[in-house]
Amino acid sequence: MIPDGRARPVRAWLVIASAVAFVLAVVGCPSAGRDDGLDVTKLPSDVQGDYAVFAQRCSKCHSLSRPLESGITEDAYWVAYVAKMRRQPGSGISRQDEVPILRFLHYYSAGQLTRDDAKEGGR
Repeated sequence: MIPDGRARPVRAWLVIASAVAFVLAVVGCPSAGRDDGLDVTKLPSDVQGDYAVFAQRCSKCHSLSRPLESGITEDAYWVAYVAKMRRQPGSGISRQDEVPILRFLHYYSAGQLTRDDAKEGGR
């Protein structure tokens, strides 16, 4: 009820609720579809397909920079992490998707180790 006693039409409430749901969905996954600065063309051709699966599935719920900048370099941790993400409702990650995602994360993490070693050696 509106303070003056008139009832607001149900349709208006549905429009407001729909608008709020839309805004929450956009805010909840603000970076879906972005590559977060990773230049895909610089990846080896055999890694690009794995990256495509990683980018499509993992950007559904968070930015790709979240896993890429996590500092994780251990394959065992990635296995557990990807399995956890797969179990999230609506993730869209299948058991088959885990294989290319983990291959990409292994490739990326190995490169991260190399970059970190180079930084430490340059000090």
